[in-house]
Order: sequence, then C-alpha cells, then structure tokens
Amino acid sequence: MKLYGTPGSPFARKVRIFLEEKRIPCEYIVQRGRDPGSRVPEFNPLAKVPTLVTDAGKGLYDSPVIVEYLDAQGEGPRLIPESFAERIEVRRWEALADGVTEAAVVINHELREPKDKQRSQDWYGRQQLKIDRGLAVMEKDLGANEFCFGEHFTLADIATGYALGYLDFGLPEQDWRTTHPNLARLAKRLFARKSFSETTHPQK
Repeated sequence: MKLYGTPGSPFARKVRIFLEEKRIPCEYIVQRGRDPGSRVPEFNPLAKVPTLVTDAGKGLYDSPVIVEYLDAQGEGPRLIPESFAERIEVRRWEALADGVTEAAVVINHELREPKDKQRSQDWYGRQQLKIDRGLAVMEKDLGANEFCFGEHFTLADIATGYALGYLDFGLPEQDWRTTHPNLARLAKRLFARKSFSETTHPQK
C-alpha cells in the first residue's frame, strides 16, 4: 500500500498513526495534489491528501474511509468496535476531533495571508467557537477516564490525540492544556506512544 500525504497535514497524520497501531507496512509518499507531476489526482479526483492506494491499485479517501478500510487489515487490534452502539460512539469522537481540526486548519491557513486579505474577526470568532465548544465536550466526556471511550485504546483516542497535536502545531498560542486538564493528561500519555512520537508535525 501507499499513502500520499504531507508532513503538515493532520488528517494524513491520523492515518499514519492508525497504520502504526495496526502494524501495517505502507509506503509514505510526501506529495500534494497540486504539486507538478503529482500522482494524487490519479487516485483521488479531489486531489486531496491523505489518499491511500491499496495493493490492488484502488484509491481510497478521505481519512474516515481510509481508517475504516485499514481496521480490517494488519495484525494490530481492532480500533473501531464492531458493536453498533460502540462503533457510533467512537465515530462521534472522530467526527468531533475532525471538526475541531478543520477549524484549526482554516484559521492557520488564513493567518498566513497578508493582513489586508484576511477575513473578518467575526469569521475568526466562528471558527474559534467550533474549537472551544469541541474541546469543552471532549473534556467533559473524557472526565477521569483513561481512554476516550471504553476500556481500551480506540480510534477515538487517535482522533483526539491528533487534533490536540495539530493545535500545538498550527495554533501554538492556544493554551488548551490549562483550561482542559483532562485532555492535557490524556495528551501526555498519547504523545508518548510510538505511533504519535514517530509521526509528529515538523518543527517550525
């Protein structure tokens, strides 16, 4: 298998963490869909990363679909429960983490624009509210638990961890650890795992 992604892509990192936890060998190709000569559009008509190319040459996208596929592969434990109720709960965590990350990504990208081309403060406020609300729900639902859901490490933990990791990378001025001690405790443990430590975003 091959995974197309970029070092700064949080969604590609989610897939890379999942691959490591499942112990699935996969060639990681750093390439954007818009790069000259990029092969990403051959496998993903949206030309976005992450894009996974299976051994059969099939392109899979986006990250929720990719991890669903990968969970049936490899030697590692199942990370998405088979029980319908448990599966939906883990997927809810993933959706929440993805939403927080999407808001952080668009803020990060917007801040790179010249001041006179940046969007209004109301726009920033709406994106920040998504992050604040999302983290508040994660903090409350995690509570004193060791894992985001159930008694074992799951996709819910991967999703939460990669979202928090992207906040550190993309919006480092946000001190989420002080206001969300439960998430800070979880992040400290997650970031020590091999799957997280070996897929960190590049230092700026």
